Amino acid sequence: MKENLKLSRIAYLDPRGKSLNNPDSLEDWELIAILIGKGSKLKGVEELSREFLVEFSGLSGFINSSPSQLLKFQGLGKAKVATLMAARELVNRLKLDIIKKEANFPTNLEHLIELVYLRSIRAVRECFFLITLNGIKKLINLELISKGSLSEVGVHTRDIVKLILDDGASYCIITHNHPKHSSFPSPEDYTLYNTLKSFLMHIEVELIDQWVVGVDGIFSCNQRKMIKEF
Repeated sequence: MKENLKLSRIAYLDPRGKSLNNPDSLEDWELIAILIGKGSKLKGVEELSREFLVEFSGLSGFINSSPSQLLKFQGLGKAKVATLMAARELVNRLKLDIIKKEANFPTNLEHLIELVYLRSIRAVRECFFLITLNGIKKLINLELISKGSLSEVGVHTRDIVKLILDDGASYCIITHNHPKHSSFPSPEDYTLYNTLKSFLMHIEVELIDQWVVGVDGIFSCNQRKMIKEF
């Protein structure tokens, strides 16, 4: 009896035990501790996890960090960082799956903006995404279609159009990031937006917007203003 009581207390105090019995009670550091599994040679898993959250300014900072940034944190090797990245990607895919299965339509653009932010903000290179929606503006797909250099990404109109037609989309949104720079669109960004919008009109597809993600927020080329500030 005493032995069982001792084991139950250990399970309660241990983050993994808490995750099985009462996951809502887990603190942020305990979630990180479960993911990284164990501490380093110099620090226990609790100390390492707490310092990790301080270093990256909480879970939101972790979400916005690149693998290279995580690897610079003393005590995290490739295996631990790989686990953290996998967990984060699960969150992104779950969000996308939830948006696709939303009963309401049209798809909530605020949810899409949040997902685009999560997919783009940590990228160190320019990434170009295409969002396609059906005739009732319900999400069909959000796809990374091109990844470029540190400052630019090459995208061909014909490739975008082919993907739109393959999805059978009636509406679409294009979005890309400006790594470590302002979200304010360049002249080339506006040229792409206007050219593609004009072309898609001929095949009865509406380009709703182009979102540009920067360190300061997300800029809408259609509204010509920031639609989300960081």
